[in-house]
Amino acid sequence: MPSTHEKRVLVTGASGFIASWTQRLLVEQGHDVIGTSRYEHRPESRFVLGQFDPPLIQADSHHATVLRKVVRTHKPDVVIHLDAYVNPVALRQDPRRAIRQNFLQTVDVLDACRDYGVARVVFASSVAVLPAIRYQPIDAAHPLVTHTEGPSGGFYGAAKAASEVFGLTYADSFGLDFRVVRASAVFGFGMQWPIGIKPLVEGVVRGEEVTVAVHAPPRDYTPVQDAAAIFAAVAVEDDVADRVFYAATGRPLTDGHTLLDAMWAAFPQARLRVSDEPLDPTGIESRYRGVIDIEPVREQLRVRPTFSSLEDALVAYADHYRSFTSARSGPAERKLTEGARFGNSRSFSHLLNEPQM
Repeated sequence: MPSTHEKRVLVTGASGFIASWTQRLLVEQGHDVIGTSRYEHRPESRFVLGQFDPPLIQADSHHATVLRKVVRTHKPDVVIHLDAYVNPVALRQDPRRAIRQNFLQTVDVLDACRDYGVARVVFASSVAVLPAIRYQPIDAAHPLVTHTEGPSGGFYGAAKAASEVFGLTYADSFGLDFRVVRASAVFGFGMQWPIGIKPLVEGVVRGEEVTVAVHAPPRDYTPVQDAAAIFAAVAVEDDVADRVFYAATGRPLTDGHTLLDAMWAAFPQARLRVSDEPLDPTGIESRYRGVIDIEPVREQLRVRPTFSSLEDALVAYADHYRSFTSARSGPAERKLTEGARFGNSRSFSHLLNEPQM
């Protein structure tokens, strides 16, 4: 069985969406967590962290000297590298930025960890590293490059794939324990891009009419609570065999019509409008989406889905957003209620008996 002991974990991009939830869970589990970010915490990330408020070092991790100083000074056991420029659409036309911010920065992290004896590096990758899907369920052995194509996610996917390749080569050449988590369509309170699920859920809470595009590309919508649990487990579990894991549900993809049904089920009184606008007219995004094998997550990491359905996850998102807006409108921000719809099976045993996602 996997075993853990208290670890010091450095999280890059710590003021971000997935990073905030991951830090909260790690601190809750008793680990010593430090974050670095170019930015202060946004109100949403502070709300997620609540009483679990690890130190945040403002540092531009684009500069190798600054990153090296942080690693040398704080001597983490593990680095979770979540800092990246996450805009696949913009990077599709800007390969140099993808190389500079998402690839070379990762190499800087690898070098600093190798030079200062960091035991493990966990790299935040994406399903965008995949080419057109060759088989399903998609596992870690699925090719990233074929004889005709590379990653479907443009230069964003290519930079992530190159980072994976270099990280695995650091593992082979220098013995650095390098692990990968490929995230798939992570959603929940604190997400930043005003597209997809965010305007739907938050608009409903505000009492607005919201538009559901029934021809949006199918996605494996992954609650952020599950993604955080996977990142945390890959970081701190001692006895883990695989090097590549997916942060996904393992369920069939959710298309626009299924998302519409889930919205109706979660919010029966919502004002929903249906749009027939095609949101992936070239089919590029849909090429690398598919049913993902998450058995390694369940067997090796012992992580189980937090929610029994997409509807439950949407309701939890709405609850968090409603509490957040209420706290922001009051005299002072209230802390996120202890454990409120946050927990995963590693912390809340009653969820083990819920249906699997």
